[in-house]
Amino acid sequence: MNELSKTQSPAQRVRENSVGWMLKVLCTSLDAEMSNELRRLDLNTGQFAVLMTLSEAEGLTQAEIGKKITMPGYATTRTIDALEEKQFVERRKDDRSRRSYRIYLTDQSRRIIPELFTIVMKVNEQLLSVLSSTERKHLTAILKKIVLAKLG
Repeated sequence: MNELSKTQSPAQRVRENSVGWMLKVLCTSLDAEMSNELRRLDLNTGQFAVLMTLSEAEGLTQAEIGKKITMPGYATTRTIDALEEKQFVERRKDDRSRRSYRIYLTDQSRRIIPELFTIVMKVNEQLLSVLSSTERKHLTAILKKIVLAKLG
């Protein structure tokens, strides 16, 4: 046992070795960094998530978008409303359902998508800068495994 361990309380040792706590710290930091980067585009992280999802596949329903980014229905609706107001997305009636709309990117949002990719790469690079290339690959593989297990 090292000197630091002797001075820590049991609760502090548990917290500092908790994967959940470590992930929470990282998520909070990442969210702040992403928010800062997105602010100049007048976007928040929720809007960013919707735009990135639509950049992968347009024409999704609000429910499909919400499921992909694990956002509750009410929040998905508000986020899409805000993006529509900013003219980043448009709703089109769903041919298969009179109650549903499909969501599409606008030309304006298509122009900023490459910038969103750059922001993601920059923030990820900052986060992972303390790791070697091998460590980055291992961490990514482990996180993918956990995420896939959680998403089913």
